[in-house]
Amino acid sequence: MLNKKIKSASIVVIGNEILTGRTQDKNINYIAKEFFKNGISLKYVCVIPDDKKTIVNEIKRLKKRFDFIITTGGIGPTHDDITAESISLALKKKYLLHKGAYKELVKYYKKIKSELTDARIKMAYMPQGSKLIKNTVSGAPGFNIENIFVFAGVPSIAEAMTKEFLKIIKVKNKFYSTSVITKLFESKIAHILEKAEGLYNDVSIGSYPIFDGKPRGVEIVISSMSNKPNALKVKKFITTEINKII
Repeated sequence: MLNKKIKSASIVVIGNEILTGRTQDKNINYIAKEFFKNGISLKYVCVIPDDKKTIVNEIKRLKKRFDFIITTGGIGPTHDDITAESISLALKKKYLLHKGAYKELVKYYKKIKSELTDARIKMAYMPQGSKLIKNTVSGAPGFNIENIFVFAGVPSIAEAMTKEFLKIIKVKNKFYSTSVITKLFESKIAHILEKAEGLYNDVSIGSYPIFDGKPRGVEIVISSMSNKPNALKVKKFITTEINKII
């Protein structure tokens, strides 16, 4: 049975390397797709620098607005990895060594026969009361405190942590999405889409030009968080109306 309350989420990407263009973010697209498939409504995304004041202010601002805040980046062993400490400040929690996280690091570095340095031990520090998010790729865990879920920025690890997050929250909603492709341009079908959106509730309609060097038409994406029957009615209506003008 569908959970009537659609959960909302935001993503905070943390990293100077993203803002300077040195690294291209790959996590937003992956997380957004997984959230849609699993019935979570992603409402907001931002990219901010490795700066304590900025991280603290953004976490404080968002934590009351969304059911889930996902952060990516800034939980590694270097001096500029300050996400965990900043979140501790934002929540007014002590920044402490998490014994479970430390055990995970000991186990991982023993397995790969590498030294557990002080810099690496830093990855086990997090806000007091945090629960671990398993890292099946490289050992160092993420963490969850209140409605904040902290992922690594490395794409393969962020993907693994997204899967762990979905196991933790157990959202049961399933969104529905379908599409119509036409060779007509947006200017020719805008009135049809506007009419369709007015006729049916709980349905979102987006039009996206198809371009591979020259215009090829439009893909119309019809989605609904709670009303598959209306989404199908919209698809039928749009298809019928387009056929009238082809």
